[in-house]
Amino acid sequence: MGWLEDLFGIENSETTEMMEKDVVLDMLKDSKFALNTITMAITETTNSELREILKKQLTEVVQNHFRVVDFSVQNNWYLPHSAPIEQVKRDYEEAQNLT
Repeated sequence: MGWLEDLFGIENSETTEMMEKDVVLDMLKDSKFALNTITMAITETTNSELREILKKQLTEVVQNHFRVVDFSVQNNWYLPHSAPIEQVKRDYEEAQNLT
């Protein structure tokens, strides 16, 4: 049983895998947003103490981002090395399975 099955009591493993994938890809999106936001904040601040705090935060966010990327790649949910056309084909096929 996966962690979502335990949490929600879901029996269907296909549904659980899709939910886990959705959660992880959402975390990946949020991680990218955090990276962009912190990077912009570092470049915009004039306070050296705040800049150092943000640099430390950026390092932590980068490390967490790599963990989420590694997890999603291991589960074949995120394929950053695929050719763009292959990524589009895969997304299209997945969208066809939603109906």
